[in-house]
Amino acid sequence: MTALAATTRDRWQASAEEAARRLAGMTTAGALLGVVVGGVGGRLAMLLLARLNPHLTGLTSDDGFTMGQFTVANTLQLLGTGLQFGLLGVAVYAVLRALMIGPRWFQVLTIGGGPAIVVGAVIVHPDGLDFTLLGSPWLGIALFMAIPGVYAALLTVLAERWICPEGWFGRAPLAPALLPLALWLPLAPVLPVLGLLWLARQAVWRLPAGAAVLAHPSLPWIARLGLIAIFVVAVVDLVRDASALM
Repeated sequence: MTALAATTRDRWQASAEEAARRLAGMTTAGALLGVVVGGVGGRLAMLLLARLNPHLTGLTSDDGFTMGQFTVANTLQLLGTGLQFGLLGVAVYAVLRALMIGPRWFQVLTIGGGPAIVVGAVIVHPDGLDFTLLGSPWLGIALFMAIPGVYAALLTVLAERWICPEGWFGRAPLAPALLPLALWLPLAPVLPVLGLLWLARQAVWRLPAGAAVLAHPSLPWIARLGLIAIFVVAVVDLVRDASALM
């Protein structure tokens, strides 16, 4: 093996290890927050809405949960759902984190506000049981927008702290540091997609023309404008559905 080939291999290996460590740190943060904020927070939100609407006890929600009934099976199912959505949130965050701009408070605000609006637009709809039968749909809307918003805001705080060079995932032995990646096994198709995106970026970056394209200042702004467009569409959809519920 030539010296150039060995150097190239070492660079790829170092880049891959660094990327895997970062993903493991983000995975741990996202899984923990998915269970706590999404699972436990979702259960508390459901309990609050059930207490305020006792006439809905026994009805099945749009997500398949029985309103007003606390069971171990449903709680475990909700925690598992929170974990899965937490990992999906990590996948989105891993792809988009390089687009964050501005001071830290602005980054946390936008990372939290975007998912709150977009997920809220997906969840809130005027033809389902979850919101149409509530005495005040505004509380349900606020609660189920707060869950993804709080999750995303805490993810950027916790993940960035854990994946910094001084963090545990940057200093720990490789095997235990990468152990959290096993959480992706139930979502196996997602991890190869992230790997292929990383490989494509690394391959393009190592080409002279590719590095010039990726480093061009207009490229991140094009991506940011696309995210802003998605946000605006979600705002319009959310306002329309909320107005219909009222």
